[in-house]
Amino acid sequence: MFDKPNRKDMKKSWHDFQNNKSVGPDLIREVILDSWKRSQQFGVNALHQKKQLCSSADLKKRQANNIILLNAANGYLENLYFNVLNSQGIVVLSDADGIIIFALGDEKTMRETTAPELGNDCSEATLGTNGVGTCLALRSPIQIWAEEHYYQGNHIWYCSGAPIFDPAGNMLGCLNVTGTSESVHAHTLGMVLGIANAVERQIKINQITAENQRVIRKQEIMLDLIMDGVLIVDPAGKIVEVNQHARHLLGLVKNEIVDQPLAKIIPSGLDIEDIFMKQRMLKNMEIDFALQHKDLSCSVSTAIIRNEKGLAESLILTFTPTKNIHALVNQVTGSVARYTFEQMIGRSPVFQEAIRQGKLAALTSSNVLITGESGTGKELMAQAIHSASNRFHKPFIIINCGALPRGLIVSELFGYEEGSFTGSKKGGNPGKFELADGGTIFLDEIGELPLDSQATLLRIIQEKVVHRIGSNKPKPIDVRIIAATNRDLAEEVQNKNFRHDLFYRLNVLTIHMPSLRERHEDIEVLIDNTMNRIINQTHKINLTIDGQALAALQEYEWPGNIRELENILERAANICEDSVIRFSDLPHNITGEKVAAAPDMTIIEQTEKNLIMDTLRETGGNIKQTAEKLGIARNTIYRKMKRYNIASNFGENKSR
Repeated sequence: MFDKPNRKDMKKSWHDFQNNKSVGPDLIREVILDSWKRSQQFGVNALHQKKQLCSSADLKKRQANNIILLNAANGYLENLYFNVLNSQGIVVLSDADGIIIFALGDEKTMRETTAPELGNDCSEATLGTNGVGTCLALRSPIQIWAEEHYYQGNHIWYCSGAPIFDPAGNMLGCLNVTGTSESVHAHTLGMVLGIANAVERQIKINQITAENQRVIRKQEIMLDLIMDGVLIVDPAGKIVEVNQHARHLLGLVKNEIVDQPLAKIIPSGLDIEDIFMKQRMLKNMEIDFALQHKDLSCSVSTAIIRNEKGLAESLILTFTPTKNIHALVNQVTGSVARYTFEQMIGRSPVFQEAIRQGKLAALTSSNVLITGESGTGKELMAQAIHSASNRFHKPFIIINCGALPRGLIVSELFGYEEGSFTGSKKGGNPGKFELADGGTIFLDEIGELPLDSQATLLRIIQEKVVHRIGSNKPKPIDVRIIAATNRDLAEEVQNKNFRHDLFYRLNVLTIHMPSLRERHEDIEVLIDNTMNRIINQTHKINLTIDGQALAALQEYEWPGNIRELENILERAANICEDSVIRFSDLPHNITGEKVAAAPDMTIIEQTEKNLIMDTLRETGGNIKQTAEKLGIARNTIYRKMKRYNIASNFGENKSR
């Protein structure tokens, strides 16, 4: 049993103190006497008290605010009561204010009027000297027995209380065991202190666990925000973490991926052991994943994670479907159709017939051949067909077959693998057909394509796959082909300049774009539309055209078609005075001024020569800008300058 102080001395000391008599330190512990003095200063009634209970709402709030303490202590408190105290006495847990937030006791003891219960205020300021309040006041363990309690109603109890602190040293509350004064035991306080220490350790463990979980959750969120698939792999090749995007691409849930060998989840030939040993990093390497439900071509990169000793402990592997990269490339490079049928201006019957045929073509996925002179709007028609089709949200890739260098045609169209030829890009490069997958490819000036390239194009159309240079692995593609030409391809077939089988493959649906001289009634509305565009570009809000100039434009035959009309109006807008385009601002081929011509030149050839010379003057002899304004390749400009004997230094400030 507990080596009790002399109870007679304790009773005498308590009565003497209450009667304001001197109390000798040899009769009562000093720590108890100090607590009595504090209780007296608080005005605690030592003889008569009504139990102070907080409201139910306040109790719930306090329990919620101390959930960390309750979660850590709950198991220990139940074990203490049932297994150590043998279901006798009362086990309570208070918050830092001394309010009981947990109580467990036998029915007989709990029925006592002064027994502690949930919501009971046991602070020294309310109850005087007691196991909970005095423990909190001292911030240290204490056992209080019988008449050591300040309130007379508590003289039937003993209390053993120990404070509980968080890892930062903040006091959270008090663990207290209460029993009848006759049942006090010498080891009760030590037992309570040991459990309080265990609760503190549990709080720290829970805190560390919660922090680790927060870190892991943050990592998971960060990984999930990455739009690439991400796998973290250990040196043995086992997957230890996977992000949401990777799970989506692989078509698997997390527990089907984590702890599995990478080679099983992604059969790809990747040698993880070799990557770890040689510290070899991959950067945007295109690798085919042979998944169970599909093949997936991906761009793969890796990075090594090292521990504090600099040793490789895991590998981060990121992968993105190449089709996603192609879509991004197309978006950044502007490989989208900008024009619709609503933006194509004209009301002439021949033009409206072309529009009608284009709208019908948009409803199918068949190949389309658009014919017509240069400048009639063949590319606009191709864009409008794509915009109105079910491929409108996919790429629209433009290829000018006449502008491709002969030696690079195949690699540009069909792509190449790394190391397939000298100067090939590391990691290889997709061709235009791969970039157009799912969308439309527009082959402008198809008649300029060399015969050997025509054969490769025919194979792609027939097989719907591409083979990169240096690769024997076919890549399936889904591409709609729209071709355009200003040549008579049937005649080119007769002259053996164009393959007849390719011609028939392309010529499924044919749309003829009429020349401007065939749609004379559209000239005025085209002039109005072009003038509005020029006004928006130049901010010449008062720009107009006088009657004589307008009449001259309407009478002109327009061998260069709409492109020539737009260039002439833009030129006139830049050189006119007072924002009025006059007859004198128009080029001589429209005003009728004579220009010396070679005897064998046709009217159309002379007009073309004049147009090139006028544009060269306007651009200061800049070949690149001249080609862009006329909508033809630079090589074509050089060729025509040579043909028409236009000096290579024609114009000022010439820059090629």
